[in-house]
Amino acid sequence: MQVSEVRLNLINTDNAVKAIGSFALDGAFAVRGVRVMEDKNGYNFVAFPSRAKADGTYEDLAFPLSKDLYAHITGAILDEYKVQVEKQAQEQNQAQEASQEATQTEGASEAKPTPKRGKGR
Repeated sequence: MQVSEVRLNLINTDNAVKAIGSFALDGAFAVRGVRVMEDKNGYNFVAFPSRAKADGTYEDLAFPLSKDLYAHITGAILDEYKVQVEKQAQEQNQAQEASQEATQTEGASEAKPTPKRGKGR
């Protein structure tokens, strides 16, 4: 089985969840509700969809049965997460540069006094 598509929405919060999304296997089976999370040591991992049981524990709803498939799916999701984070960082840098350029051009136009037209007396 191949991961044919990964969709992630980045979340900018201070909690452990960094992204929520879905993935598709062979373009035929989709799983929604996967989360990219950060552990206490700052490492990212993939949490598969789960639900809370009455006793307060969690039960996975969908998960790979083999270690190879688990590694393949989590690798694809974490790779897409890295791409999304880099893309967001580039967009933020471009926005900051654009605002700095706009500020500089406004400051330059204000610094030069405009010449007066007409006859001076």
